[in-house]
Amino acid sequence: MLQTIMPSALLRGTMLDQFARNVDRLVEAAVGPVLTSAPAAWPALNVWRDGDEIFVEAEIPGFRLEDIEIMASGDSLTLRGRRESAVPEGATPLRVERSITQFERTVQLPVEIDPDAVEARLTDGVLRVTLPLAESARPKRVQIQSVGTGGRKVLSGGDKKK
Repeated sequence: MLQTIMPSALLRGTMLDQFARNVDRLVEAAVGPVLTSAPAAWPALNVWRDGDEIFVEAEIPGFRLEDIEIMASGDSLTLRGRRESAVPEGATPLRVERSITQFERTVQLPVEIDPDAVEARLTDGVLRVTLPLAESARPKRVQIQSVGTGGRKVLSGGDKKK
């Protein structure tokens, strides 16, 4: 007897997920492991500039300060982290969905930064790195010189030079 597939079951994904897993197993048995598209970079970052500083934020829940390394130089920032298993040593795991996790992300910045002045804070699983611009990357006020008629430079005191 044929079983009717209800749309609500498909929406829940249970029957569709099982079908996809079965197809994957059949394909892998016939041709070997199939490469899938690369996962999105993790952790996701927000990067913005406000005045003379660049800010980088990353959500890294479950990481402690000692799990994270930050390297800043020139026009790049590298974030590294490693979180060990959440199952206490000697315990018998019944279900493990939070496995060992590690990451490394390098961000190319649009300007040079001052690596000696970089600050970082980890609050509620959100890492915020503040990167002050290098002195050479900060806007400078340029003095304007007046040029008189005939292309002569006007100097203070009314003297004229070619």
